[in-house]
Amino acid sequence: MSMTYPLARLLGALAESEAAALGVPMAVALVDGEGGLLFFARMDGALPAATEIAVSKAFTAATLRMSTDEVGRLAQPGGVLYGIQHTHSGKIVLFGGGHPLRLNGDVCGAIGISGGTPEQDVEAALPVVEALEEMEKWSWFVKDLLPERRLKRQPTERLEVELGHEFEQIGRPVSSRWCSILAGAIILAASAGA
Repeated sequence: MSMTYPLARLLGALAESEAAALGVPMAVALVDGEGGLLFFARMDGALPAATEIAVSKAFTAATLRMSTDEVGRLAQPGGVLYGIQHTHSGKIVLFGGGHPLRLNGDVCGAIGISGGTPEQDVEAALPVVEALEEMEKWSWFVKDLLPERRLKRQPTERLEVELGHEFEQIGRPVSSRWCSILAGAIILAASAGA
């Protein structure tokens, strides 16, 4: 399964929430498994350089199938990837903030975040990696609960908002992160059922 735009948009919104919680304006990029850009957002106040860096971090993580900080460790003098940053027109990044995203154990895409320190960028990206893992786990459960007609329809652009309203209507409001996890699970279930 490959990364789709609805899923990338949802994960991008989660990354923006993480950056806001850190109080650091960041740029967020999500790419497919080949490194092609699917989603990009730059928060107000993010460094202009963060744009290209976020996209390059996502590209690096997707095409090399490892985090950018791991690539950086392997690219040190004497390392097996020494000099790799000079390939791919300089798009290979050697510091934290880029992470591959996996579905069914295979890389389906990647996220790249830039705007803070490398440690802050990683801190904003890792919850997104974890959220996709949660979405995948829930998608197997959700698939059996959804009517077949719902699985055949493309999930709406703002499924997480619809879910939030539904939970409020029944007197069980849930966090926006939880609505995003459920929305992602439905998107994954619909993709698997299509």
